[in-house]
Amino acid sequence: MKKCLLTATFGEEELQILKEHTQVTRGGWVITGKKTPSLEMAEIVGDNEILIVELDNIGREVFENSPHLKLIGCCRGNPVNVDLKAATEFGIPVLYTPARNAIAVAELTIAMMVNVARNVGPSYLNLKAGKWGIDGVIPFTYYKGIELAEKTIGLVGLGAIGRVLAERLKPFEMKILIYDPYISDEEIQKYGQRATLEEVLRESNFISLHCTVTEETRGMIGKEQFALMRKDAFLINTSRAVVTDREALIEALQNKKIAGAALDVYHEEPLSPDDPILKLDNAFITPHIGGATFDVERHQSRIILTDILRWLEGKQPVNVANPEVLRM
Repeated sequence: MKKCLLTATFGEEELQILKEHTQVTRGGWVITGKKTPSLEMAEIVGDNEILIVELDNIGREVFENSPHLKLIGCCRGNPVNVDLKAATEFGIPVLYTPARNAIAVAELTIAMMVNVARNVGPSYLNLKAGKWGIDGVIPFTYYKGIELAEKTIGLVGLGAIGRVLAERLKPFEMKILIYDPYISDEEIQKYGQRATLEEVLRESNFISLHCTVTEETRGMIGKEQFALMRKDAFLINTSRAVVTDREALIEALQNKKIAGAALDVYHEEPLSPDDPILKLDNAFITPHIGGATFDVERHQSRIILTDILRWLEGKQPVNVANPEVLRM
């Protein structure tokens, strides 16, 4: 029975199945609650042939010091914490879990949209502070917002999360504009209407970012793009902070160039106590919890376990970040 080091959170049902097929040892993130540096991981992998990680860093030194290692499973939608180049050089397949958090992130995005549309955040905080009305204005008037129905949402990116979000927005009777130059017209028509980035920015009441980070998307929403947005528009970002220009975002919110923003991701995490975003009353913020559900843990466990079992049976895994190693 092959030895397996598990440092990721894993569903109990899936863990029992894994134990039936491998000799499991737990360590790293799942024990300490802290990301383990690559040098430390190189010391604890030992003679394990299978390594399942989530947040721990797997750099070249892990491969150089783990001669028994044959397979890595990374419980993330994008295995950014694993050195894929080194893994490929050493002939080690890296499994990953695409769309593991698509439902969770899509649902949080909708929650954020409702929050900013109906002023849920400020009404909650003021009421907890003992303020029913504000400056003599009754809540019905002070917190009056908008409905999602008949409004336009622009999706920037139609990957797994964007598609799940689009499906869940249909019952809200919203017009859905989609900017993604890499998706076919046929595919986009299943979820909404194709639009240019400029059309999305100009026409949308809500703009939701769901693109991966590339040289092309890094800083793609900057001063020029904010200038195109409607003054009553809300920017929702549950993707990655770096697709926006930080200074341009803060300036747009401070000067009320847009109605507001709902953010779950930041250029620096955790946020500094003196970060200007914390002082903006038109920024609804959460501490990067988009994928933080118990269900995501179950989803990622099932995806990784299925591929590990295929590999153990001598079959080709489905979700491999470096598929070229399978042809070596």
